[in-house]
Amino acid sequence: MSDPSASQAPASAEGARSEPQAREVQDWDLTPYFPAFDGAEYRAFRDALEGDAAALAAVFQGLGPLGAASADGWREALLRLEDAVGRAAHLGSYLGCLSAADARDTRVQREVARLAGLRAQLAQRYARARAALAAASDAEFERWLADPALSHARYFLSRLRAEAAQRMPAELEELAAELEVTGLAAWSRLYDQVSGTLAFELSLPGEPARRVPISQTRTLLGDARSEVRRATLRGANHAWEAQAEVVAACWNAIAGTRLALCRRRGVHFLEPALFDAGITRATLDAMLQAVAERRELPRRYLRRKAQLLGRERLGFQDLEAPLPEAPAPRVSFDDARQRVLAAFAAHDPGLAEFAAGAFARRWIDWSPRPGKRPGGFCSTSPLLGESRIFMTFGGSAGDVSTLAHELGHAWHGHLTRALRPWARRYPMTLAETASTFAEQIAHDAVLSDPNAGAAARLAVLDRRLRDAAAFLLNLPMRFDFERGVYEERAGGELPPAQLCERMREAQRSWYGDALADDELDPWFWASKLHFYIAGLSFYNFPYTFGYLFSLGLFERAKAEGPAFRPRVEELLRLAGSDTAPALARRCLGVDLEQPAFWHASIDSVAADLTRFEAECGAASGRDAAGPAR
Repeated sequence: MSDPSASQAPASAEGARSEPQAREVQDWDLTPYFPAFDGAEYRAFRDALEGDAAALAAVFQGLGPLGAASADGWREALLRLEDAVGRAAHLGSYLGCLSAADARDTRVQREVARLAGLRAQLAQRYARARAALAAASDAEFERWLADPALSHARYFLSRLRAEAAQRMPAELEELAAELEVTGLAAWSRLYDQVSGTLAFELSLPGEPARRVPISQTRTLLGDARSEVRRATLRGANHAWEAQAEVVAACWNAIAGTRLALCRRRGVHFLEPALFDAGITRATLDAMLQAVAERRELPRRYLRRKAQLLGRERLGFQDLEAPLPEAPAPRVSFDDARQRVLAAFAAHDPGLAEFAAGAFARRWIDWSPRPGKRPGGFCSTSPLLGESRIFMTFGGSAGDVSTLAHELGHAWHGHLTRALRPWARRYPMTLAETASTFAEQIAHDAVLSDPNAGAAARLAVLDRRLRDAAAFLLNLPMRFDFERGVYEERAGGELPPAQLCERMREAQRSWYGDALADDELDPWFWASKLHFYIAGLSFYNFPYTFGYLFSLGLFERAKAEGPAFRPRVEELLRLAGSDTAPALARRCLGVDLEQPAFWHASIDSVAADLTRFEAECGAASGRDAAGPAR
């Protein structure tokens, strides 16, 4: 496979084109979606969906208030809407895959923009339905939900009704949905295009400078050589700085639009994120309280890591650095596949069989290429019951973890494949549970292997503690940064310099003295695409939730063995049927609104740190460090 840190230099990612050639070398097979992009089958599907979405406007306009006389009409209208939403998700999954794989393809970008218009029409139908459901009496609503045809959608429709309290009148919500196409969604698309075509110059001593796609930044920051890491962050940030005004405009426009809508809806800007995440404010506060109280734990790991790297303090570019004693060799994608499958098989043969099928059916686009968007994701089509995984694999241990992570998402989609579209709509908090659980399986396979050498164990412990530092420091840092910027944005736009300073402040607050103050990353706000997703704000705390929730699940799974497996799968299947705290009570008997559960999950991080320090001490002949808490 291509190794971006070795001799093969990626070509420049600059320039735009309308007839991409990179699609010919994409790793995944998208033909189950459509035989060809913009072919006859694709156009027929798109045109039929657009026609049905337009026809729904007249259907919803013709419906009166929800009552006995109109119950049948509302049922049929909502079932037609659900069908259209499922088909739009199928189309969106396909176009999302294509646009991420080559952000330079202007034909795909035009279709993405066209889909945004279609989704705006469906959002307008939701606005009409939301208002009607909210206006119905409790008794009438319950009688209507008793219809067997709607039994699968009880939770979704109840949430839709409850959401009306956070919304404007239907006419204004329909206008907001229409304007989103040229507002929020347009700014988000602009960011995707900028990030997908961006490249930076990697300049290393004694080597000719080369252009590197920005999507390979993460892999290069995991290089064993400090000079590569330092040059990567410096070069990437120079590239982002050159786009500072454009990216800041995207940030300000997205945040400003959300704030304006929240003012008109009469809600705090955090409330929609909590609602979308399916958690209460008490749950978020309990989790963040536990994380803040234990943040010295990941800081202590970073200080120890700095010693191992021969530094007084780490720089931001060193957060993904491998251990110097045993730098993990680059692995091929085939080796990574075998490792992940073996780990899954030892835990759950059914999971391994599913993952093997994902590889065999070419669900994964992994090759480093110019034009690929940064990051990774798993996208599932509700029509196919299949997923596709997008990532840039560079052969690092982190890339192997990402592969297991995204396969966990695909596994979650597989478990819900028989459900109707609205029953499959689970919040990000629970979506991140299956993926992180799968990562834990891959890590634990090495730690529990009696044939694994000390270097392998130490590398996995380091990987787990790097993840802990990310979820317990980096993600809360992002949350505090985003919350602070929203508070300031209410008073006016923030220029790039101010965003950079707010990012430094957030990093100092969470990392403390574990990072060198002159080696922070002020441009993190520009490079992190999570801040620019139109459909979701605060795309950060759900990751910490999913991480800690999955740690708790995994500890239970290890303690109870195969008998616990059905309970995990039941929770994942039910993820779209209730809030996360309610499902935790029902399936696990735990209270997420109290810090105790979150502390218990963090205790497993403390155990990893104790073992890591002991392994380091054994390797160096020094005594292990003190207690982990």
